Amino acid sequence: MSVNEDGSLEETQNITQHEFSQEREHAFPALPRLDRVPLEILAEILSYVNSPQDVLSVARCNKHLRATLLNPSNEVIWRRARRHCIVPGIPDPLPGWSESVYAAFIFDAGNCFICGALTKRMFFSFVARIRLCGKQNCYQELIDDHITLGHVTSADPSPGTKLKFLHKRLRYLEVPIGPFHQYCLRKDLIEATEDYDRMVARGESREDYVRLHKADIDRRHHEHEHARMLIKWRDQWRRRYLETKKSNIAFARMLAVELGWNLQALLNTPTYSSLHWSRNACLETVSECDIRPLPKKIDAEIVSHMEKKERKQKAHAQQIRRADIGRHYNRLVEGKKNPVVPILSEFRGLPIINALQDREDLSPFLSDTAHSPSEKPEKTTRILESELKHSELIGGMINSDLKKWTDAALGAFDAILGEPNWKRASTRVLHPAERVTARFICLLCRRSSKYATAQSLDFREACAHQCPGQSKKAAAKWKWRAEQFAPDQKAIDVLSQALSLLRLRAESRETKDEIERMSRRFVCKSCDSLIVMDFQRLAGHCGRHDSMQIAFENPTSERLYEPGSFALYTSRAKNVDEKRFTKTFGCRHCGSDNLATARPSLNSDDHAKRRFTFDGLVSHVKEKHKIFPMGDEDFFRETADGERAESASDVAIVQYRNRLTAAAEG
Repeated sequence: MSVNEDGSLEETQNITQHEFSQEREHAFPALPRLDRVPLEILAEILSYVNSPQDVLSVARCNKHLRATLLNPSNEVIWRRARRHCIVPGIPDPLPGWSESVYAAFIFDAGNCFICGALTKRMFFSFVARIRLCGKQNCYQELIDDHITLGHVTSADPSPGTKLKFLHKRLRYLEVPIGPFHQYCLRKDLIEATEDYDRMVARGESREDYVRLHKADIDRRHHEHEHARMLIKWRDQWRRRYLETKKSNIAFARMLAVELGWNLQALLNTPTYSSLHWSRNACLETVSECDIRPLPKKIDAEIVSHMEKKERKQKAHAQQIRRADIGRHYNRLVEGKKNPVVPILSEFRGLPIINALQDREDLSPFLSDTAHSPSEKPEKTTRILESELKHSELIGGMINSDLKKWTDAALGAFDAILGEPNWKRASTRVLHPAERVTARFICLLCRRSSKYATAQSLDFREACAHQCPGQSKKAAAKWKWRAEQFAPDQKAIDVLSQALSLLRLRAESRETKDEIERMSRRFVCKSCDSLIVMDFQRLAGHCGRHDSMQIAFENPTSERLYEPGSFALYTSRAKNVDEKRFTKTFGCRHCGSDNLATARPSLNSDDHAKRRFTFDGLVSHVKEKHKIFPMGDEDFFRETADGERAESASDVAIVQYRNRLTAAAEG
């Protein structure tokens, strides 16, 4: 093989070595690399770890290492790790205990004896196997409810009922509590006493009892001696751990100050946090040698963490501002100071509202310049909430934007009614869209098969209309447009007919007040039955007929009608459910309520036989009379004379029945 002057042979050798290393990595995956370490070298490494806890961690890596380290012939590895522990003084295990089981007994996590929470703390009592999570409530409950002084009383009638020889059987807490030392679990004390009482009942002697439990008494003595040594070592471990933790926090604080970092941000970085907490667990301090190659990587992680935190803070602040604007929108709708309020999505699109949603409030969150972990974050301030409630400037700007939106909507709806660019100098003349005869219907609702009978809307209702039955995803994309509405010609015709009967003009601003003051009722001449309704209900009823004809109700008929009753019984108002399920509802389209019959009466035989629950009535009207949705004019509700009428409808019905009774008696 010849060597080229440009060094091509060396390049070929490098490529060959690279391919060989790739094949080697493929043949020996990265996970079991520790398996390839010879046992002698692995044993030497693990013999000088800080505690048997590290050997436990290695043994739990995979099945091969577990089988290797749990092999009884390799127990010397565990024994050396225990004797070389960074906190010396771990006593030898009790007879019958392997070194691996003993290490798991000391270092493994477990559940709190009281609350059951998982905790990494060592046993509070090694003899009684009591582990506490560190909460003061759990410690106090243990003292109050679960342990007691080991004074054993028995039903044995012989002298000396305090059986001191039973104390040797009990598992006493090796931890002194108060001035007393002989505390045991209450359940152990009760079991020992009951066991002795059963022995006495069988006629056996104390000597027999002692002989029977001699092995337990001897084992308990060794367990108590061993547990006292473990408690002494455990306290040394805790002191060493707290000292190490304090030292590592001090080093982290010094490093943060030196390099200009935030302490909490430093402790949250993946690189430093893994180093910091692993050294705490191993009772080792972090040194400058450990940090020397890491500053650039840690700095990049801190920058990434701060950017992520800033994004979260901005998103959270925007959510708060959106919620504040939503509450202010509800206040505007409920207050009714504004004659027209658009739907919430349109309201958020107003220029001032859009600017308020996207603005950044000054210092609503914790500053990232603090270096003390003890400094508490400031509470998020609801600046916008206060401004929306009390600022006259913002309130005026919102009203101004609402007026501009309303004017634009009025122009669009005037054009829908066939009068584009409508203008009048007189303030007493209403826009075509604001008149009582102006009714609109949503084309999107009418096209939907589920909502084929779309609701007739006035201008205010059309501005606040949102098509029902939409999913959240569809509702988020949906945008309100004036072009989705069309004139409801049937409603316009019947309302114009009603105004002619009332001799009122639709364009006058006083017309609406005059209609409410007159409170006249109308009879639908297009229905087979005598159906009575008010002016507001005419627009909803007219959709049932091609050309609805109406007339004034005969005042002498005293026809019972309560507006708003259908909305009441379909709402979630208090005590409504109780009335919905009573068979007190009657259908006005059945019985003697017919134009060809005499004056209607609730006492007629047909009406007395036909009573429904409210849901049953809705189904009846839909199936038999083909009417859906139902209205106030389609039903009535009867109540007993002695029943307390809680709603306006009940009051009207009771008064009507009383008038009928008085007329019959007279």
